[in-house]
Amino acid sequence: MKVISFFNLKGGCGKTTSAINLGYLLAQDLAKENKKLLLVDCDMQANLTGSLMDADYDRPCIYHLMTGDKPLKDTIFHLKDNVDIIPSSLLMATIDPRLSAMVGREFILKRRLKEVADDYAYCLIDCSPSFSVVTTNALVMTDKIFIPVQTEYYAVDGVHLLQETLQYVNESLGVEKEISIIFATMHDARNNINQLQYENLEHAFGDKFMRQTIRKNVALVESPVFKQSIFEYKPKANGAKDYKALYDEIKAKGGF
Repeated sequence: MKVISFFNLKGGCGKTTSAINLGYLLAQDLAKENKKLLLVDCDMQANLTGSLMDADYDRPCIYHLMTGDKPLKDTIFHLKDNVDIIPSSLLMATIDPRLSAMVGREFILKRRLKEVADDYAYCLIDCSPSFSVVTTNALVMTDKIFIPVQTEYYAVDGVHLLQETLQYVNESLGVEKEISIIFATMHDARNNINQLQYENLEHAFGDKFMRQTIRKNVALVESPVFKQSIFEYKPKANGAKDYKALYDEIKAKGGF
């Protein structure tokens, strides 16, 4: 099972939207080979869960998996076709104290998911926009890190903080993690600041920076209300065109 984490310490940059829509396209490709995709929601805001599932506050979730309160099989839910999900909930707001005394707490998720590693071709993790023990769990088990970033001044400036965070994780836990793919979201090429920051990212990250951008698109905001990807909700929308082009570019560069 190959693991990809969608990570950014800034909220509202499109992590969840990207995980859903790139995940949809990946699942379509995997289905051709009878392979499965696992989605994991590691964010206490549970936006990935809420975008794909009906509300259920008593449902076992990532919290129960990481604390050991429930076995793995009870926390995995079938979404559709070849896609399963481990949901999240507001319980995740209280998880750090629960895990603080555990030995090797940074590797809990990796240990817990090991038993299904042969059942899925890919695992996509939607990370929290904060540096916590849960975020660290996602990063230490990931094979590739995807960074969606808005082409705004403060958002782009925050990418340097991401690099420092990864350096800290690498040095403190003896792993070697780095940004694999970075792409621009909510981009408006007509906006001078947006375009300037796009060029700054292109210069700073070279081949890791995807040339395809995700434009601001109302349909991308609406689709989670109907528990659908943009491709199911409005397949002809600009958001669908952009994510398909981005997926193809990432795939061409070996990201999938």
